[in-house]
Amino acid sequence: YQRNIDLVLREIQTLNGVQAVALASSTPFRFSELWNGITSVYISDDGLDVLGPRLLTGRWFRHEDEALDWVPAVIDQELGRELFGEEDPLGKSIGDSPAMDVYLQDGYNPPSPTVVRVVGVVENCFYFTRFGNPQVPGFIFLRYSNERLANPNSNVCYFLVKAYPGTEAAFGEKLRSRIESVVPAERSIRLSVESLEKTRETGRMDRFVPLGFIAVISGLMILMVALGLTGMMWQNVRRRTREIGIRRAVGASGDRIYGQFLGELAVLVTAAILLGCFPIFQFGLLDLVLGSRVPAWVAACGVGATALVLFSVVMMCGLYPSWLAARVRPAQALHHD
Repeated sequence: YQRNIDLVLREIQTLNGVQAVALASSTPFRFSELWNGITSVYISDDGLDVLGPRLLTGRWFRHEDEALDWVPAVIDQELGRELFGEEDPLGKSIGDSPAMDVYLQDGYNPPSPTVVRVVGVVENCFYFTRFGNPQVPGFIFLRYSNERLANPNSNVCYFLVKAYPGTEAAFGEKLRSRIESVVPAERSIRLSVESLEKTRETGRMDRFVPLGFIAVISGLMILMVALGLTGMMWQNVRRRTREIGIRRAVGASGDRIYGQFLGELAVLVTAAILLGCFPIFQFGLLDLVLGSRVPAWVAACGVGATALVLFSVVMMCGLYPSWLAARVRPAQALHHD
């Protein structure tokens, strides 16, 4: 396995148009993975040249790191502030962070026995976009060591290739042909060449297509509930025809009848929304909903938007029945009796 990876790596490096090549445990915008609750990726020493993140302090990985008895790591600014506050994170062990101990108490990931020390800090990185669900805010690069490379069960190996600007469109097919010529009969290698733009679009679709299906199903359910609620309101108006007629006979206008029914509906839906929000906040206190470290303002906006949609749908369902109630005349009420 490692021999084939080395062969492919050398062939890619000799191909015209290739500026830099790096090994990684996953590609950008896809296959988010966690290390002790931190969004992470294992990447080789050339990763800085391929990805191009701005190094703020410290250094990137180098070949001499292979002899270390601990794992070097490069973190972004957000993770540095989260774990070490205003202290300089360089040289510190991530496992020694008091904030890390708090996160690991949640039981999402067992503490890793490997010592991981920070050797560099880069600008805030969204390797898997902003739509990940990490337990700990921030991002960490871990060095792709020979030990990990020699273990085919650790993960799939990806080659991140950076081409020179102006490289022809057929570069991907040329790259595929060159690799297949090196290991034509190797069944353990499944080759797939994909541009970063396509990977990003695929990752976007993977995240938003399920949301689209959920939105369609939710819309249909809301429509069914709205139709049922409109029918119930209409039946309520028919049952209260006598009451409406008496109010009209003593001088109530159609507008007051209209406002009465809408007001009753507003009170009922407001009470229902408040009762519905109570268990949601209880779940938050029990760490069942907000245990994924969803920001409080995001949860509050979600609850507020849901309440607004429910209130609007229910009030719209009451418009037509309330209009029918406003048109009831005293003579109709007597005829109804």
